[in-house]
Amino acid sequence: MSSSLRPGSGGEDEKDPHVLRNKGGFLSPVISIVTHEGRPTVLKDYRPKNPLTRGLLAPSLVRREFAVLRLLHGIPGIPRAFGIVKKRAFLLEYIDGKTLNKFGPGELPDRVFERLCETVRAIHARGVAHLDLRQRKNILIAGDQPWIIDFANAVRGRLARRLFSIDESALLKFKQRNWPHLVTPADLEAIKDHKFLRKFWIFSPRGKSVR
Repeated sequence: MSSSLRPGSGGEDEKDPHVLRNKGGFLSPVISIVTHEGRPTVLKDYRPKNPLTRGLLAPSLVRREFAVLRLLHGIPGIPRAFGIVKKRAFLLEYIDGKTLNKFGPGELPDRVFERLCETVRAIHARGVAHLDLRQRKNILIAGDQPWIIDFANAVRGRLARRLFSIDESALLKFKQRNWPHLVTPADLEAIKDHKFLRKFWIFSPRGKSVR
């Protein structure tokens, strides 16, 4: 299976993969934990999807997200992308953590929020907007380190620079929810300003965003 894997070598072991998520969405990949070079690794795989997604859309989706992760390589809190598998799947670093919504107000130290902000600003400094931070599954906490995952909706370039405020809005909501003692009057005003625009943002469907 590793014939189209790049960079590196070794491929991955698909025997009895542990499936983390197999959503029925048209463009949602099957996400599993497999073994790559002797360690647990995440496999985002479009090959089990419907014929249209698998045959026509998957190669572009894989190349796009993989390219973003490679661009962000080296930023603390961004998982490493290991390689593309047969054009329709790719491997990335497995993070053993819990999603941010599993923690209540005040349960995490302030430095976790500080590091989360640093990671988001570092992403922006490389010309990338995530756009999907409000989704609860997209921020993992491992120890004191937050990890930002799933860059399927991320954009790069000039358009991204116009959309950084969407990521900043997500940071404010997490701050309000998990670190309420850090919220300032200016933060509360900014949150109000973002509420109207959020109604029109398609990547945070009702019931799944952090509120």
